[in-house]
Amino acid sequence: MGNSVVFARSEQVEILRNAIEMEIDGRKFFSEMAERVKHTSTRDMYLALARQEDRHIEVLEEQLKRLESGSDWTSPSTVKRSREAVPKVSVFGTRERDGYEIDPKAGELEVVQFGMEIERRSIEYYRKAGAEVKGAKAKEVFNWLVGEEAGHLTILKAEYDNRSRSGFYFDAPEFSLEVM
Repeated sequence: MGNSVVFARSEQVEILRNAIEMEIDGRKFFSEMAERVKHTSTRDMYLALARQEDRHIEVLEEQLKRLESGSDWTSPSTVKRSREAVPKVSVFGTRERDGYEIDPKAGELEVVQFGMEIERRSIEYYRKAGAEVKGAKAKEVFNWLVGEEAGHLTILKAEYDNRSRSGFYFDAPEFSLEVM
């Protein structure tokens, strides 16, 4: 274990609650940006990312339910897709959204850059949580989320490159960046 802090169950519950709120915030951001942008491909990208956040929320909510009931973590691939709608708002109240507001006058490129920054913050949070939680399944959940958010960052970067004409863009889906 080295110098790593191992979180108690109550701390793991709090990490999961924060992660769920981050994913709900991400879904809301991507949904709002889909309504805001003019380019069809950009709108479709944001809608797809919002749907992917729904899956992340399902997995995290299942982990939270398990921990709160005294059970242990489970692999993300074992969490069944829910037929129920994912909550529209966080059930854990409001928290400070440090730097998560975007100027309504921001252009589409600025919005994509903002999304990239949100994904970078998510990756950082999930890496830290994955390094510090106890148990292989808990680590697997956060490592899965790092991979998912890194895929989102790649998609956003490709969109930015395409729109700014500064790099390579994946015009047609040649492959999926989603882990499951």
